[in-house]
Amino acid sequence: MDNDKMGIKRLDHVCWAVERIDDALPLLTDLMGMTVEGRFENKEVGFRGVGLRVPGGTGHFELLEPSDETSYLHRFLRDRGPGLHHVTFEVADIGQAAKAIREFGIEPMGGVQRSHGWAETYIHPKDSGGVLFQFYVEEEPHEHPHADDQIAHSHEYDSSGWDGRSLPLNWHPPARSC
Repeated sequence: MDNDKMGIKRLDHVCWAVERIDDALPLLTDLMGMTVEGRFENKEVGFRGVGLRVPGGTGHFELLEPSDETSYLHRFLRDRGPGLHHVTFEVADIGQAAKAIREFGIEPMGGVQRSHGWAETYIHPKDSGGVLFQFYVEEEPHEHPHADDQIAHSHEYDSSGWDGRSLPLNWHPPARSC
């Protein structure tokens, strides 16, 4: 069996959707020792987030909260409550990943999307048994605060606000909310 159909390079981050980020942070920082790397906001899609570095790991953890009641994230929390929102993997080739998803019998949610130097595709929770999977390629290199390639860098955070790269504007396709 070919275990490299998707071309996954690494686990990038796991995201937890919450009502209020500041209520969830102590569990992750005070108990688990994660460190806040920065906060970001996407006003167009309607969420705020915090990126955290996981101790001893190469991935990140992310918290998202809705910024208003029209946000898809507000609907997500209303319908499902707080919990796992998505798991993100970096892949070598987004076209290869989308092809592998199709060959597995699943239509990638939203097709392949490109924005802000990123290309990404998704597997909808209805197709995966409950988890939104995101796969991405950074097509346009940008400066990373951490030079160590062993440290996740796809979602580096600018603590002064969303930098346009932390999450692409259309990272959650509007056609089919989860």
